[in-house]
Amino acid sequence: MPVRQILTVLGVTNGVTHMQFEKSFATKNQHLLTISIPTYNRAKYLDLCLKRISEEIESLGSLERCLVGVYVSDNASSDETSKVIGQYQERLADALVAVRNGENTGPDYNITQCYESANTPYVWIIGDDDVLLPGGLKMVLDTLKGEEIDLLYAGNYWFKGNYLDKPARREKSGTIKLNNPLDFVRRTNVMLTFISGLIVRSGVGVKYRSELRESNLVQLSWVLPLLRDGKHFAIIEDWVVAAKEANSGGYGLITVFGENLQRIANMILSDRPALTKAIENGTIVYFFPGFVMDLRCGSSKFQDKSIANGLKSVFGNNWRYFIFLLPLIAMPLYFSRYYYYLTRLIRLLIGPYLI
Repeated sequence: MPVRQILTVLGVTNGVTHMQFEKSFATKNQHLLTISIPTYNRAKYLDLCLKRISEEIESLGSLERCLVGVYVSDNASSDETSKVIGQYQERLADALVAVRNGENTGPDYNITQCYESANTPYVWIIGDDDVLLPGGLKMVLDTLKGEEIDLLYAGNYWFKGNYLDKPARREKSGTIKLNNPLDFVRRTNVMLTFISGLIVRSGVGVKYRSELRESNLVQLSWVLPLLRDGKHFAIIEDWVVAAKEANSGGYGLITVFGENLQRIANMILSDRPALTKAIENGTIVYFFPGFVMDLRCGSSKFQDKSIANGLKSVFGNNWRYFIFLLPLIAMPLYFSRYYYYLTRLIRLLIGPYLI
């Protein structure tokens, strides 16, 4: 249910202040946001993930704490996941709900369960190896309380060792409000697949769920309908989430972020071709160059064996492929490294104009 409708049910009139907003939700024991974590056999990462979420909730004022609930879906882990969850159930008490599946149902089903189990207006699915940064939850709540949002993107960076080791690039600050989905997708494009960076409205996209369940992109069953039908979007430019780098794999990168992403976007956004094209363009310009270099250097966990044939098949009719991908594939590795830095410079200078 949209926030405005909930406020109406609670008897809150126009001109409500943040304090009145929080009191209204607290009085009715109504959360605004569910932070949902799908997990499987990664107790060490889950411990840090829940630790940071707990610290963020505890840093809020008493009324704001009532706006946030935590949900963990354990996909039949065989490590110490249950023990970790138990520790944080004691710490967060009724704010944390955990379920354990009887068997491993696969990642897409577990992610879907995290989304569909939320009975709050908003859901934030966070990967069990990703970390909320200090002050991040407060920024998200302030944005959601400020006005009705369909899709909220939270700034993030990738880390290898310590999650507080920020990248060299300068952090931006502030929140951008957008009413045009094309403006939003030009800024986010392929990152619409990144669950930890998206806070979304609940109860969306059921009709697409079963078809996407084996795609490794089931989250698009609710993200893309919200993009297509939504009217209010926001981007928090501050760094809100630190994402664990190179900590997943076991599937074909080109299959998932090439074939599957294009097929799903064309299906759900069939009447919005400009949105589909912007996602494709961003995938070519921002996403695949780095992974092509990782695959060529042998440092990727993903399973693609034929980079050239796969990327040409998916993107060969897009001129950006010939600038940002083909040279990295065709050149000797020594020259590809230098060309890769040239593409980074191009993105820095005119990236948004290429999407």
